[in-house]
Amino acid sequence: MNHDALAGPEALRFDEHLGARMDDGSRVRIWKSVIDILERGPQRGGVGGQTGLALGYVQSGKTTSITALIAAAADQGYQIIVALLGGTNLLLDQNKDRLEAALGTQSRKDYRWVTETNPSGVATAKRIGDRVDNGRAVLIPVLKHAGRLTALAAVLDGVPGIEQVPVLIIDDEADQASLNTSSTTESKTYEAIRILRTRVPKHLYVQYTATPYAPLMLDADDLLSPDFVEFLEPGNGYTGGREFFVEFADQVIRDVPLLDEQPAKTLPLELPRSLTAALGSFIAGAAMLVENQPDAAPVSMLIHSTQRNDVQERYRFLVERELRKWRSVADKAASLADLPEAVQKERGILTERGAPDLDDNAFVDKVRWVLRETSLWLVNSTSALNKVAWNVTPVHILIGGNKLDRGFTVEGLTVTYMNRPPSAQVDTLEQRARAFGYRRDQLPYCQFFATKRTIRSLRDIVFTEYDLRARLQDHVDAGGTVHSWARDVGLMLPDGMKPTRDAVVSQLDYVGMGWSAVRLPRTTPASIATNQSIAEAIGLFVAPPTDYGRLSLRTVHLTVADVIERIVTPWSADDYGPSWRLRDVTDALERHHDQMQEVPVILMEDDGQARRRKWDVETGFVNLFQGRDVVRGGGGPSYPGDRVIGGIADDPGTLVVQIHRVVRRDDPATELLALAVHLGNRKIVRKGTFA
Repeated sequence: MNHDALAGPEALRFDEHLGARMDDGSRVRIWKSVIDILERGPQRGGVGGQTGLALGYVQSGKTTSITALIAAAADQGYQIIVALLGGTNLLLDQNKDRLEAALGTQSRKDYRWVTETNPSGVATAKRIGDRVDNGRAVLIPVLKHAGRLTALAAVLDGVPGIEQVPVLIIDDEADQASLNTSSTTESKTYEAIRILRTRVPKHLYVQYTATPYAPLMLDADDLLSPDFVEFLEPGNGYTGGREFFVEFADQVIRDVPLLDEQPAKTLPLELPRSLTAALGSFIAGAAMLVENQPDAAPVSMLIHSTQRNDVQERYRFLVERELRKWRSVADKAASLADLPEAVQKERGILTERGAPDLDDNAFVDKVRWVLRETSLWLVNSTSALNKVAWNVTPVHILIGGNKLDRGFTVEGLTVTYMNRPPSAQVDTLEQRARAFGYRRDQLPYCQFFATKRTIRSLRDIVFTEYDLRARLQDHVDAGGTVHSWARDVGLMLPDGMKPTRDAVVSQLDYVGMGWSAVRLPRTTPASIATNQSIAEAIGLFVAPPTDYGRLSLRTVHLTVADVIERIVTPWSADDYGPSWRLRDVTDALERHHDQMQEVPVILMEDDGQARRRKWDVETGFVNLFQGRDVVRGGGGPSYPGDRVIGGIADDPGTLVVQIHRVVRRDDPATELLALAVHLGNRKIVRKGTFA
């Protein structure tokens, strides 16, 4: 590969490492993003102190991008590279080990790299200064903790000539502990980051995250508000939220009954039946996977039920007891019929969903092997565990909560069981879904067990994520900034959700979607004629009627794209009026995830006649929408009301267009058409401004 980023030995060495496990297209994308980021730094003409946001996907290889950035930065003369690698020692150790292994810092004999983890003290400052003077590259992995960061700032302040030393600061999972959580002062970690940055004026600060909702909504003058964004692309074959919750949902998703959702404080007395099924799915799938793909190990399962350590411990006890029982049964099994019932049943479900099967004898043997090799790990703040020993056994079950939410890599994850109630925060809930990033050919073995409301939220977040990337990229490419995007475009969120913690961002304006209606239509002959011709052109006046209960109303179906092009855009109406903001309507329709989805367009009338409505000179038609019927006698069908027909009653996220034939009571001779659009139940969240 001929590329500027590969001009130095560190990048060339790491690229050789990538070439052994990655296609050329993915490597090109990695190095392109690295170049784009470093172009903003002080070594390439940029000013010191720039803040960048590297936006990836959950479990999409951010560590690979970080390593490539470190390698290329070292080639460009960055002699000190600070890496904020997590808020726990577990995460710090995991990420540090991966970086050092990829860079080869512990095995090389060229004395290029030195690692100083969580440095402190005057002696360390002198040692780092000596390394810099000798031309070394100093890698400083540090815990994202106020005390550790303050100590590091003091160390760097003691390095002679530090103001002239190029420094790269990488903030992994930058949307979490780094941000300011205080409304009156600076929270301790945020303050420590500010102090650190002031000690190294010739630095580039790069935030990495897959859930950027908080950083993107920060005030423009915030220390961590990004000056630029780099969009990271996953490698070929990446499986993420779209694959799990949209494209292959029928194959992957499994329902956890609401009754199996774990209460906040109640200890379970026995395993939920849905968890028994999930265990069966994991054991059966692991048996088939390791037989069909011997290099697939390690294979793992994640059980995420609660943040409470005592409840997690009870789950560990119950799962261990069940596995012990299954091992005993499998060891004595003479045939397939003797295996645990859940394993037999889940084998059938997996094969129906596309997993390659084994013959019965091979399956029985492999199930025995999987059960013998399964290690059970409790990963929380009270466990004595430092890290999961992935190389001790090939099969793992992890039980935990918040410690597994963010940044922690679950190797070979195939089955997730999540009966924890869903969070209302988009970034928190998305980070809990660790079941991403695996090879497409392993998808038939992957099962995601959760309640319907959790799955619905995760599916909606997929659309939020893709809308964010598309709209932000378009806005920046057109010359906008992160701050103007937050103010003018904003996030499209699922109903009832918020982007992040209230303590982190402020001044957010929430614009509900729901119904938008031209209650105050233009009454000029030209406008009336324009709107009549629009309805005629789509065949609405001659369309067959559709049954909506007591009323049958003429209905045609258009795609979302056609609704925009043939109805909303040419409609003659003021851009701004009571219950109507043309920009918001067009924006919401353009941001819909499926532009080819069909939308019902309904002609609202009474027995073929225009409806009569009261007219207010300031706000237009009063009660444009007809309400639901009162209780009717005789058992006849009732009308549920204009606001819920077209599928809205069953799915509040449904798009519906209505064209109302209306006359004013004081002018019954002039018929008007009033456009109304149901935009679903999402919200647009934008950055507000102080009054």
